[in-house]
Amino acid sequence: MKIDKQFIKHTAELSRITLTEEEVEKFTPQMKTILESVDVLKEVDTKGVQPMKAHVNFNDLREDIPEESLTQEEVLKNAKYTESGHIKVYGKVFGAIEES
Repeated sequence: MKIDKQFIKHTAELSRITLTEEEVEKFTPQMKTILESVDVLKEVDTKGVQPMKAHVNFNDLREDIPEESLTQEEVLKNAKYTESGHIKVYGKVFGAIEES
């Protein structure tokens, strides 16, 4: 499958998402990387592997006991990259820091 600007624009249109030209430029290589990563799964030999049919029985879960959580400031203080109060994540799927 060819991943180009036209593909990104078409996908955005189907998703009812409006993208700027700058966003299309940014997302094209990111989408290509994501789909290439998924293609790796096609190479996995699944012969003899049964599909997962087990479901989580909610009666077996532990009781949800609310506890004090970290503040946003505490969470972000050790993050190398942040933006607008969120941790920025980089890597093969999201692209290099220079691409964001």
